[in-house]
Amino acid sequence: MQTLKNIFLIVCSLAMLSSCAQAPAAPAPAAPVTDAAGQADDPALAEEARPDRSGDLIPDGVLVSTGSEDRLTFLDHTGAAVREIETPGIIAPRPEDVAIAGRLTPDGPFPPVVYRSWTPEQALMINDNGQVSTARRAETFLALAGALGQASFAFSEVLYDENIYPHGFLYAAKPDNISTVSAFFDLVDEPSYWPLKPVGMKTVAGEPQGVWYVKTAWGIGGPDLIFPINRGLYFFDLTNGDNLQVLNDDHSLQGISPDLGYAASVNAGSASNGALSVTNLANQQTQVFPLDPATDRGAGWAVFSPDNRYAAWLEASGSMISDPYDFHPRVRVGDITSAGVVQSLEDTLVNQVIGGNSVSMLQPVGWLDNTTLLIEVRAQDWNDASLLRFDITTGNLTVFSEGAFLAFAYQ
Repeated sequence: MQTLKNIFLIVCSLAMLSSCAQAPAAPAPAAPVTDAAGQADDPALAEEARPDRSGDLIPDGVLVSTGSEDRLTFLDHTGAAVREIETPGIIAPRPEDVAIAGRLTPDGPFPPVVYRSWTPEQALMINDNGQVSTARRAETFLALAGALGQASFAFSEVLYDENIYPHGFLYAAKPDNISTVSAFFDLVDEPSYWPLKPVGMKTVAGEPQGVWYVKTAWGIGGPDLIFPINRGLYFFDLTNGDNLQVLNDDHSLQGISPDLGYAASVNAGSASNGALSVTNLANQQTQVFPLDPATDRGAGWAVFSPDNRYAAWLEASGSMISDPYDFHPRVRVGDITSAGVVQSLEDTLVNQVIGGNSVSMLQPVGWLDNTTLLIEVRAQDWNDASLLRFDITTGNLTVFSEGAFLAFAYQ
């Protein structure tokens, strides 16, 4: 594989180790249908079919990195580029490096974008309506997690203590206090020494009320690492200081739903086959999705539909560093109520949509609506990233945009 791809994977590895009412019945899913021309063919996504939905969990735009130096691109819900956002010093950003700190307003300014920069120094920066400023030095920064459509966000840092053990710190902030806010929780996680990573934030009237976080492996990794390595799931209540463990340390979190009510995880034990479990955090009821027979690398990178009916995740077989190369990713979609798999997408089908280029990696990154999945695909040249739109009810697969996914925006 290309050197740049391996470097990127190592950076990502270190960073992981360093992000209702019952829905009406959906039509029966069909087999995947590819559209190599990549033309949008879903009238449900047309502007006239999207009435005002302010405050819901269906995204109204997508922030992506197209590889352009020092800037990001914001797309509307159809994948059309709307604006460029200057982000000086940003390098190979990942979702945990960026947060949209606010709600979209029609004809109003774009909400502040908080991001990690690397040059001329490591810092958390803010682009507020086109004005870029340094918010906080960030030599020890680990991860950001924004509250969807709100100005609040959480972030974490990791420092070495006097015994050269990692010391984790968690913060809850808004754009106007990020430079001065103090950690609400810190931990030297003896004897494992795992740092802390925020994965979600609860707000009331836009104000931080609590932070969901995990303990995450840190300081090890390699180019063949596929999924995040985490332990447990915790909720720190900022209103009273309670720190609750919601999933035990046998769970390696692989995703949390937009409403923070469901969590996807795999069993972290050595005897586990890596199958994905989905847990209702309110009642601890869990559904397990058996692996595809061809999968030998387990499951992970799960994302939930806004109505919590479906989860999508990645499975894989083979190795990214084998010779000959035999790595094959596949995206699967399951119905959370029945634990039945309703769609599966192989890398060979994706090849047709991206012009015959060999797929290096697939990753479900979120949902454009309750039945439309957004998938990030990397070609053999790791810099060649694009987003695909997958309608799970029809099986239609089309190109959404160029670029790598970073965040959703909401009205």
